[in-house]
Amino acid sequence: MSVKDEDVQRMSQALKSGAKLTSEVCPVCSSPIFEIKGELWCLKCNKRVVKIKEESEIASAVLPYTLNNLNAVVVEKLEQLSATLSRLTDPSEIKNVVDTLSVLLRVLSQSESLKEKLRKQV
Repeated sequence: MSVKDEDVQRMSQALKSGAKLTSEVCPVCSSPIFEIKGELWCLKCNKRVVKIKEESEIASAVLPYTLNNLNAVVVEKLEQLSATLSRLTDPSEIKNVVDTLSVLLRVLSQSESLKEKLRKQV
């Protein structure tokens, strides 16, 4: 089955499950936008779509995306530093890596906490 056929099948299944087809199109792929349980979704991109009506809504719409990207970068750095730490023997180098790991873990914790607060607001 081709990717296009899979997209159409996913859209058809969504309609059968109660999704509503809107008159909007995805700003990324120009596929139709569906309303599912009060949220707008592009089923081709398989991502939630946020409709911004006023400029003041931009920050709150972009923040979750930014936090997800930040988390991905921090996790990648944690993995790299963890591998580095396992090879180190010099106590001062170990301390530097451990200190950096500690900072990254705090950033990750704060980011997750902020994401949770944002989820509760919605």
